[in-house]
Amino acid sequence: MKNFRFFALALCCLFAARLTVAHAQTPAQNKETTRKILAAVDAGDLDAFSRYVSPAVIEHMQFPPDMPREGSDFEKVKMLIAAYHAAFPDSKTIPINIIAEGDMVIVHSLWTGTNTGPFMGMPATNKPVRVEQVDIVRYDASGKGVEHWAVIDQLGMMQQLGMIPADGK
Repeated sequence: MKNFRFFALALCCLFAARLTVAHAQTPAQNKETTRKILAAVDAGDLDAFSRYVSPAVIEHMQFPPDMPREGSDFEKVKMLIAAYHAAFPDSKTIPINIIAEGDMVIVHSLWTGTNTGPFMGMPATNKPVRVEQVDIVRYDASGKGVEHWAVIDQLGMMQQLGMIPADGK
């Protein structure tokens, strides 16, 4: 009887593990969701963004100092998307490489846009920018983004906008 209980418990654990794996998104599905998130951000479509990113998302990128301290990372990211879209309404993210492994997706991309609205307390410069960036997104089993890391050439962007001298002086 002891062996039967052990076998039944082991069988239940294996079945539960198979169910969990069966419901997990594939790396290809996560790559497609990443493309949808990028398109939503480019369009400033916060409803679409909310379909693909968990309200409990953890943002590892540092927020600008003028962001409110209270509120979830999800709400702060949506504020950033709205601010960037207002400042760069023609923004476009062009993926150069998208790599997926397990529940993680890495995107190396080129972000372009023209600064036609106020940005970070500065008036519009009407200058175009081309900025390289790397984003890493971790997805949960339901296919929602739950963690995000980013490395963005912000210095290069500020130099292109004329907010920081390109020669460092």
